Amino acid sequence: MKVENKVRIGGHLFARPKELLKLEARENYTQIYFRNGKEVLVATTIGLLAERLSMYDFYRTDRGALVNLNCVKSLYKDGRKMRAKLITNEMMKVSKRRVNALIDLSKKQNIRLEVR
Repeated sequence: MKVENKVRIGGHLFARPKELLKLEARENYTQIYFRNGKEVLVATTIGLLAERLSMYDFYRTDRGALVNLNCVKSLYKDGRKMRAKLITNEMMKVSKRRVNALIDLSKKQNIRLEVR
């Protein structure tokens, strides 16, 4: 039986990275959203969680958000603005400085890119 890696997300909480949908900063806390709809608020900064999840397919879309690239359906680019559409049909803003790197990653991840 294969044991899948779990990552410490805060306190005594661990989660499999593939179960995470997105993470959002809340000052010195982070709101974690799971694929199954569950949410949890942890007393761990998004920066520390980004480091812990760096070896998995997560991307910092802006200063306050981290998304699981396996949960991104498509990207929408309009000029210099970009949004990522998640599997929940939620649209996430991508900061201007992070657009080009995300486009490069989208090619490797086979994420559809629509330019308007």
